[in-house]
Amino acid sequence: MSRLVAELPAPTGTEPVRAGRRRWSRQERLAYRILLPALGTVFVIVTIPFLLAIWQSITADDGTLIGFRNYTRALSNPLFYDALRATGLYALIVLPTEIVLGLAFALLVHRAVKRPGLRATLYVLAVLPLVVPPVAVGVVARLIYAPGYGVLNYVLQSVGIAHTEIQWLSEPLLAMGSVASVDIWQWTPFVYLVFFAGLQTVPPESIDAARVDGASGWTLFSRIELPYLRPLLLMVLFFRIADVLRVFDHIFILTGGGPGSTTQLLSIYLYRVAFKFFDTGEAAALAVMVMLAMSLLYAAVTRLLPLERD
Repeated sequence: MSRLVAELPAPTGTEPVRAGRRRWSRQERLAYRILLPALGTVFVIVTIPFLLAIWQSITADDGTLIGFRNYTRALSNPLFYDALRATGLYALIVLPTEIVLGLAFALLVHRAVKRPGLRATLYVLAVLPLVVPPVAVGVVARLIYAPGYGVLNYVLQSVGIAHTEIQWLSEPLLAMGSVASVDIWQWTPFVYLVFFAGLQTVPPESIDAARVDGASGWTLFSRIELPYLRPLLLMVLFFRIADVLRVFDHIFILTGGGPGSTTQLLSIYLYRVAFKFFDTGEAAALAVMVMLAMSLLYAAVTRLLPLERD
């Protein structure tokens, strides 16, 4: 009997399912069809220029292949390492400051400000620096720091703190601090908004239970709130590191990369190589190396700060 059943043909309209294969559902096919235009746009805007940059980095101006000669020239230029040091110092100043200030302000508003109207007002005030064009921010910052007509020197001399003009944009350390302060002013609100949104996802019952058990403010943050903020911290780090590598406008307006090469970050150095010295091959090599370094850095950050909550 079992042999007869085994030899019976399969019902009409059904097919045996092959092992190891899974057919896409209608929702999955629809999702991929919807995403296809966006993925195609990303491919055109990002991938094709990156491939062209790779090709340009291994060819001469006349299109002949020269291998890694442009990379060798880029790595042998002392100004490249000056730009790396300036970028690293700039990142060490702005990233910890913005994260600490943004997180502290987010915690303060989340715990102390309960009125919805006041929270909405703080939200609007935090958005304002983000929508101001970087060029306008640089121009306003120059009116503050510039010698001779700068507002900051005038205020300091008026209240008696300074008796002579401080060269904010001419002294190396002061110049780096000045350009970094502009970045901190503009992007700390972004960190605040991200962390404040993350704090809203923390279950209130977990906070209440911890308080009943006698948990202090630091324990609440480190044991309950921080695990929810860890993925956002990763996102903030990645976005801000990417912004540090491409920051240009306000530094170019304030110092132009000076004094000397003190504030000449990688973006300004790459701009000068490409558009001042017209060495497009070396500039393309620099761009490719920065892209690869960002990919490796992102992999390292994701390993150090896993997205999963403990």
